Amino acid sequence: MKLFVTGTDTEIGKTYVSRLLLQKLNAQKLQTIGLKPVASGCEWIEGRYINRDAYILQQTASIALSYAQVNPFCFRPWVSPHIAAQRTGITLTIEKVCAHLKKVSRIPHDIMVIEGVGGLMVPFNDKESQLDLVKALGCPVLFVVGLKLGCLNHTLLSIHMLKTHRIPIEGWIVNHIDPAAEAVIEMVHTLKVLLKGIPYRGYIPFGSDPSVEIW
Repeated sequence: MKLFVTGTDTEIGKTYVSRLLLQKLNAQKLQTIGLKPVASGCEWIEGRYINRDAYILQQTASIALSYAQVNPFCFRPWVSPHIAAQRTGITLTIEKVCAHLKKVSRIPHDIMVIEGVGGLMVPFNDKESQLDLVKALGCPVLFVVGLKLGCLNHTLLSIHMLKTHRIPIEGWIVNHIDPAAEAVIEMVHTLKVLLKGIPYRGYIPFGSDPSVEIW
């Protein structure tokens, strides 16, 4: 089984949620794989460039993979992946990403958690976006709402795109990322009303303990 984790934007807790999910699945004695196939923003650590989010997934999953297997498309610039790829002289395509995921999928496992880069509609090139990757994979999506001003619009637009393209939604989870955000209760209530019919997977308070249950 595959599960794709995306959300309202970048820096909204996709890795945080992916790690919690992997930890829970590990506790159930399931064989897990954690992938972040595309990442922008890498650092020189221990003799190589790596993305910290991808490294966290590599270290959390129960099946040990090399960093290159977890994050095959790792771009140094902290910009949109299609721009980062252009600067690196690489053409980033859905075909290339899917080919890598197909190869990793041959490794025996129970569930593969795939974390996306940025938000749902992030461009991969001039014609393809991350939405096209999710469509190609044909797997359900777990949607992370980074709770802050503007998240209602971002959430509704993204969910609309998922529904329009008939992509199954495993559920949505709220991650409170802005301690200064106002009307938190009202925003969550609004989402519950407007996303009725889509499983609500819980609320992660700002600064909560990473052991919080999300399922």
